Amino acid sequence: MFDLTKPADIGQTLLVTLIGMGTVILGLTILIFLIKALIKVTDHLGGKKKKDAAPQVVIPPVKVFGTPAEETVTEEDDSIVAAITAAIVCMMEENQGFVVRRIRRV
Repeated sequence: MFDLTKPADIGQTLLVTLIGMGTVILGLTILIFLIKALIKVTDHLGGKKKKDAAPQVVIPPVKVFGTPAEETVTEEDDSIVAAITAAIVCMMEENQGFVVRRIRRV
């Protein structure tokens, strides 16, 4: 039917492509229906009903007291951030595997 020693023409290429795609789509459709059937059978055997499948959980709203304090940026904060950034850049240039885990105010 197909001669592999010669280049294939467009008709043969399209035919093989359509047959392959059709086979994959048919196989996936069959798998979907089989899985749905197995789910129905196992639900029926287990006595599980869809209404009782997942209980609803009610989460009460969280009450927040007050408003968060506004942070003010001062020149001192800027100089601290600049110093930390400079230290990080120096360590990263040396490629020593330096990792910043936490920055905290003292």
